[in-house]
This record gives sequence, C-alpha cells and structure tokens, in this order.
Amino acid sequence: MALAACVSIDETLLSDPGRFSGQLMVFWDGEDKFVYYPAPGDPLKYTLPAAIAKQLKTDSLTPGIIFTDGGSIPRAVRGVVGFSPWGYGPTYILHDWIFATHHCIDQLEDLDPRDRPQAELVRKIDFPLSADLLATSIAALIAQEKVPKRDFAPKAIYGAVESVVARNIWDAPVTKSCKPVPAAKVAEIEQALASKTAFRTLRAGEAPTPGAPVLVYQQQF
Repeated sequence: MALAACVSIDETLLSDPGRFSGQLMVFWDGEDKFVYYPAPGDPLKYTLPAAIAKQLKTDSLTPGIIFTDGGSIPRAVRGVVGFSPWGYGPTYILHDWIFATHHCIDQLEDLDPRDRPQAELVRKIDFPLSADLLATSIAALIAQEKVPKRDFAPKAIYGAVESVVARNIWDAPVTKSCKPVPAAKVAEIEQALASKTAFRTLRAGEAPTPGAPVLVYQQQF
C-alpha cells in the first residue's frame, strides 16, 4: 500500500475520537499471517465518536475473528518511526475487520455465528467512513496515551487507506475476496485457550506442538 500525506480529515471527528477497551489477543498462523481472536468475556471494543455513533446508530464496534497482518505497511518504511505494522495494532485490527467483513457481507453465513451481529453493522460503513474510522481510532490511541502523538505517520497512513489503491481493494468482487477464518482454526485456538497451551512457556529443548496456535500478543485496554 502506497503512503501519502497530502490529505486531511474533518478535525471535528478527531476532537472526540472515542476510545478502545477490552483485550487485544493475536495468534501467530504463519509468516506475516496472524489471527485476531476476540478475548472471551472481554473482546477488543472501539467506542465510537459521537458523530459516527449517530450515523451508524450504534455506540461501538467489536471486531470478530479475522486473519490479519497488522498494518499493510510497505517493508521499505517499516523501520521509520510510526510505521511498524503493529504500531497502531488495535486500529489495524478494527480496519482489517471492516474490510474483511465488507468482503463477506453477502456471505455472513460463512462467518462465526457469534460475529454476525457485529458484521451486520459493517453494512452501514462505506469506504470513506472506513478511512475516517482508522483516523479517529489512531487519535483514540493517542488520547489514551497508548502511543505517542506524531504529526506525519497518522496522516500518511490515513492517506494510504483513503487512496485509489485502497478503494480498488474495497471494490473488489466480494464473492472472491471473502476469506473468513475456518471453523477448524477457530476450534484450535479455543482448545489452546481452554487447555492453556497457548500461554505455556516451552522448556529448554522442547519443540512446540506442530500446528498449535501460539499467542504472540495480548494487551488490556
């Protein structure tokens, strides 16, 4: 995804950016491939800015289980401050959920049944609003002092998700772009959580169970 900074968002939205709460829980599923799993009883939730809440007729968005790679940041700039693929982790999970669900909007029966009520809310989100939600949720992380305030990176990332390239991805045929997490993978993660193997530290010389989900990131908001 190309980065661009010559864009701006309605500053009134940023004055009331909303806030994140709950837990961010991410499992490794292969090279540059991860699964976000909503923490049981305390999933990641984004309380919306008042203006967007009024527009969507809901107070919050709660992402469901999805494949993710964090932010789609070009490798060439990942070493630049503010451009880590996980620097704005909760925002990228929210944005990935919106995009992934948009592409499954006509196939909601393929999603985990627990996620379908939240998926229905994505029907009300158009492409410009998806970009605005990325901007406001980054502002929320700054307001909650989870990340430092920076001038360039948020604007450049917003420019990328509002770009023609991003629009073309949004407009891709939904029947070909719907890639929900398979039920078998969900079951593996839930089994690992139930048996606590996802949290276990391996002993010296002990090999991990092949194919077993590995919890690589967990943070409370």
